[in-house]
Parts: sequence; C-alpha cells; structure tokens
Amino acid sequence: MGQSGIKSHKVGEIFMLVGSYDHKLDNKGRTVLPARFRGELGDTVVATIGIDRCIAIYPAARWNELIVKLKDLSQFKKKTRDFRRVLLSKAIEQDIDGAGRINLPQKLREYAEINQDVTLIGLEDRVEIWDTKKWEDHSKEVLTDFSELAEDLEGI
Repeated sequence: MGQSGIKSHKVGEIFMLVGSYDHKLDNKGRTVLPARFRGELGDTVVATIGIDRCIAIYPAARWNELIVKLKDLSQFKKKTRDFRRVLLSKAIEQDIDGAGRINLPQKLREYAEINQDVTLIGLEDRVEIWDTKKWEDHSKEVLTDFSELAEDLEGI
C-alpha cells in the first residue's frame, strides 16, 4: 500500500502522528492501521465523525482531554450544544485487533462517504480516515493555494 511521511514520534508529552497511508477496507469494514500509528494510538481508540467528512480516530488519552475541553464550553450556546451532541453521539470506542485492524462502523463510513479505498492521515494527535478519492481531491485543492494558506497562518 502507498505511504508517505516520516515515522511518527513523541515530542515531549505530545504524540506526533504524521504521514499518509493508502489501504483498503475488508468485507467486514475493517482497515489496517499503519504500524507507525498503532504504537501511539494504543489498544483502544475512539472513532467519531471528522470535521471535513472523514472519520477521526483519537487515542483514549487525547479523547479524554477533548471531553474536558468540551465540558468547559457554554451549554447556553446552540452551536456548542449541537456540536457536542453530534460529535459525542457518533463516537464509538474501538479496540485495535491483534492484526492491527480497526472496524469502521457503517454509520461512520456513510458519513465519510467511504467505499473501499481509504487514506489514513496522521494529524499530530489523531488520525483521519478519508475515502481515497475524496482525500486526493481535497489535498489537490488545498495544494493549489498552499502558499497563500501559509501566509495566513501566524506563529508557525
């Protein structure tokens, strides 16, 4: 399967999941997590909807940190309530099996419009799983304006 990037590594107390890997789903809706990701993700992860029509995979420790941050947001704002409801209601704890596979529940696959070919990308503290064609299109679009995007970012 295709891969790019460098080995993920720990910087201080922050896990650095980086790179992209192309895989396929098996007939049970499972995909293999790259070995470079598995050590940092642990044996159990939380899968939920991602922001840009993908599946987000969080290590348990990072998920717990996110929950704490969500609790600190105002419950009196409709957008906050809606975001929390949907994100948390779609979340499911998943075990990584002995072969390094994770099951991607049908509802999450439907949300992310994933068929069979998937691309797993490391995003520092989480992994996103995209339909490969959608990822290629999205990545290509971002790369066309990458220098402009970089100019808009401060402090990196």
